[in-house]
Amino acid sequence: MHGDTPGAARADSLGTTAGTGATAETGTVAGEASPAGQAPGHALGRRNERLLMTLVVIYSAVVVLLMFLRGIEITPDVMAVAFGLGAVILGRGRLFLRDWLPFVALFLAYELMRGLADNVGLPVHITDMVTAERLVAFGHIPSQLLQDAFHPATGVDIVAEIATVVYMLHFALPLVTGFILWVWRRAHYYDFVAALILLSLWGFVTFVLIPTAPPWYAAQVGALNGPNGHAAISYLKPGAFDTLANFFGFKADYIYTYAFYDVNPNGFAAWPSLHVAYPFLSFLVLRRAFGRIGWIGFAYTLLVAFSVMYTGDHWLIDCIGGVAYAYVSYYVIVRAPAVQRRLARLRDDTLGVGSMGGVREWVTTFPSTVSWRRLVIGAVIAAVGVDGVQTMERARDTATWLYLVPWAVLVVGVWLVAVAVVRRGRAAP
Repeated sequence: MHGDTPGAARADSLGTTAGTGATAETGTVAGEASPAGQAPGHALGRRNERLLMTLVVIYSAVVVLLMFLRGIEITPDVMAVAFGLGAVILGRGRLFLRDWLPFVALFLAYELMRGLADNVGLPVHITDMVTAERLVAFGHIPSQLLQDAFHPATGVDIVAEIATVVYMLHFALPLVTGFILWVWRRAHYYDFVAALILLSLWGFVTFVLIPTAPPWYAAQVGALNGPNGHAAISYLKPGAFDTLANFFGFKADYIYTYAFYDVNPNGFAAWPSLHVAYPFLSFLVLRRAFGRIGWIGFAYTLLVAFSVMYTGDHWLIDCIGGVAYAYVSYYVIVRAPAVQRRLARLRDDTLGVGSMGGVREWVTTFPSTVSWRRLVIGAVIAAVGVDGVQTMERARDTATWLYLVPWAVLVVGVWLVAVAVVRRGRAAP
């Protein structure tokens, strides 16, 4: 559709070939020396690619930082808006709607749905978690060892502050990873999203069948006491959050607090740790997409594991379980022929891939390509879903399966809106 436009040439410089949607993942990794004999413009194109990559990373970091400092909720829906703006600037607004809106809606619905997992009535595992932790850690409780080593008797706990910030970035990491992959290695983006959804659903089933208490809860109910008979560990995150709130001035008015979790929280979803699973999944796909630079994701995984154990939110066995779940989820996706055939059709869709004309091109072509009837129907359905969700939240009637009904309506509406925007904009095969 756009293969003969100047924007298509710019798309090629971003590692994407117009007409196929294939990325440059089979070529040399960004940052490596170009083989001899390549076209003179290749080095310039590679420099442009590295510049774009740097700008995308900086943009993502600034978005997250501003959300945190300004008291904006770091959740999938809010971040999607920020990344959507970036996509429009890149001239990929229509493609962003097709690729991201259904994913964000499903991801958000899952995060709100997971609170239903502990309402089934199955017994919560507490003492056996303590036993398993001691078996894995050679008789020790890692959370206790970390707090004994770093937690001061009085004053501000800087380590707890850092750990709390890391914990709060739980939603940010997979979305930033997805955005970088979507811009730079679009083929890997689909693998990442599919694996993330599989990982989340697999985790949800586990939370339903095996509800597990975190270390701080075990300590509070007397299942994790020290030699003096008192709780062996403290729950550090609430105090650290209060200190951060006072320092930045948002105090109890900070939109994040735990309002997102308070809608439908699950206090017994310790094993496996999705806080560790998400960054490890990011590491796996980033390493495959970018080579050695992807090991940054592994370093961040270690930081997250340290943070959630130090604050008392997760056991060591939770972190190990999160790594295992992420590993299996990713390799199920990349090794399953049926899944890869489906993802290949998405990768080959040329919608917007060669169109890098920026905001002006996207705005001028939008009225003639959108399916307005489907757009209106989808918007109405989505509005009904939003109203239903808000009504049940105001009535605090979220701890029931009926809460999933308005969310399902909302997801359907969002999907129809995305299809309306992109369906007529597809390039001819």
